[in-house]
Amino acid sequence: MMLAETLLEQLNDPALSHDERVRLRCRVAADFEHRGQYEAARDALAGVWRGVGQQPDLEGLSERTVAEVLLRVGTLSSCFGTNQQVEGVQEAAKDLISGSVTRFQALGETTRAAAAQSDLALCYWREGAFDEARVVYVGALEELRDQDPELRARISIRLTMVEFSSGRLNNALRILTDNAPVVEVSENHALKGSFHNQLGCVLMFLGKDERRPDYVDRSILEYTAATFHFEEAGHTSYRARAENNLGFLLYTIGRYDEAHRHLERARRLFVGPKNVGNVAQVDETRARVLLAEGRAREAAKVISSAVQTLSRGGEQGLLAEALTTQGRVLARLGDVSESQNKLRSAADLAQQAGAVDGAGRALLALIEEHADRLTVAELLEAYDRADNLLKDTQDAEIVARLRACAGRLVAAHRAVTPASKQSRSITDFWANFSLPKKVHAFEARYIERALRDAQGSVSRAARLLGFKHHALLASLLRGKHKKLASLRTPPGKRRRSILRGIGQSKAAKDLQLITILYVEDDRIVAGTVKETLELEGCRVKLSGDGTDALKKLESNAHYDLLIFDNDLPGTNGIDLVRYARRLPHRRLAPIIMLTAGDVEAEASHAGVDAFLRKPEDIRTLVETTARLLNIDPR
Repeated sequence: MMLAETLLEQLNDPALSHDERVRLRCRVAADFEHRGQYEAARDALAGVWRGVGQQPDLEGLSERTVAEVLLRVGTLSSCFGTNQQVEGVQEAAKDLISGSVTRFQALGETTRAAAAQSDLALCYWREGAFDEARVVYVGALEELRDQDPELRARISIRLTMVEFSSGRLNNALRILTDNAPVVEVSENHALKGSFHNQLGCVLMFLGKDERRPDYVDRSILEYTAATFHFEEAGHTSYRARAENNLGFLLYTIGRYDEAHRHLERARRLFVGPKNVGNVAQVDETRARVLLAEGRAREAAKVISSAVQTLSRGGEQGLLAEALTTQGRVLARLGDVSESQNKLRSAADLAQQAGAVDGAGRALLALIEEHADRLTVAELLEAYDRADNLLKDTQDAEIVARLRACAGRLVAAHRAVTPASKQSRSITDFWANFSLPKKVHAFEARYIERALRDAQGSVSRAARLLGFKHHALLASLLRGKHKKLASLRTPPGKRRRSILRGIGQSKAAKDLQLITILYVEDDRIVAGTVKETLELEGCRVKLSGDGTDALKKLESNAHYDLLIFDNDLPGTNGIDLVRYARRLPHRRLAPIIMLTAGDVEAEASHAGVDAFLRKPEDIRTLVETTARLLNIDPR
């Protein structure tokens, strides 16, 4: 029986006070929410729930219980806001959760306060306000210090979502690596699923940026592991997100048919009126795949529906991404004016939400799709703004796109300069020329004038410059234009926020020559491992139980490598190892034990050459196989 069902039975106890009963309902709701059963979680809060984003009924409750109710209602409202794209819900959810944080802190409930801060940060991330989300997550970790390692790991994994969304891929990978030991020993399938899903995202983009096909292969394994753990946790929506991520990965490496299959699977898991926001996100990815296939008209229909849905909610970052995709689609269909409007709107929307990377990508798309149609002044404005927004990115692809766009800007300038003037002054003009320096000086003149005319007020100066939010100007004064910072009036004290085919290697070619016997009774794991090895060209023979494996070992069939699970029907893996070592024609065969059991010492004594834990170490299986067979990785 699940925890929620057990707790529901306790609600029948007539001795419970009103306060105790409400607190128990919060525990039930938390368990349902943890499993992605949001409607059940809402129903569990009967008596206090008044609607999505609404203040709950708190009459007669203790401060401790009030804090729990505000947290549950706030997090559920945020989830419903995302799934159903309800406008303004994230702001209401933040207010509710902030009230919870304040009460937990006043009560000295450090762990609960940190957990609430983590849920608050998730609201900011959903809005695309990545800087604010980062501040909250870091604050939550500082609140915890050395307490509750598993909660620290969960918060850290969420923090990597922010780092990933901001293009700080190496930071995200470091955080995940640091938290891997805690995740490995955890029995929490939802935590493990989140870890593998996020690691898959990071490896996917690092693999592309650093030209590491092994990272891309590992990301496929990570997404597969994430799907397994989310299924074990009974979390359908998270499993669908992992499928969507896998579809996106396959799209980036040109495997469009497979991408469509996984995206359709994600869509089926999400489908329904209560998941329209998630369906829209899947459709945005589908539109990218269709566009890459040259099916622009089909892409237009799909992305139009996604934009309509996302425009009803408050998740501006997601809407900006969808508008960027729509802008590209319209450009391919020849609708120039509307395409430019969509891409500029995407940039403005993302920047207002704090999703600076998304804003920068929208501006790059504007230059890439319309460089030949924009004036030099328009190109310069778009490039300079994109360069400023993306100055901290660690995404190598984005940096390459920036450079390419700078080249287009120079080419456009030359195209409008008279040939006689070009030939006469070309050497002098380009001597020691630096476009960033020229743009910097040009920008500095106008920022200085705006600050002086606004008498040092950053807000008024930002309006004079045409910025939609003063935070952009404040950022420029902290970064590119520090010398002008003295012109601003001292900012008032800010209230503390509580708040991502390379050629085949020699190793891959050599792996195509080997045959492997793999003994595993779990069909999901067996299929995953078999697919992983066969993607490298290996021939994999499966056996589902120990008794059958004994017969295969006794036979004259040729196997270059043996892989055994330990917990098998019939004969266990340790006994299979011992038996293989006694057979003359198997004695020297490399053996890998891939198991979830804690039998490493016994397996080593029996004669295994490598011990791997599933599913975490599946990602290292190809590398281990190559090493044991002395295959040169070059």
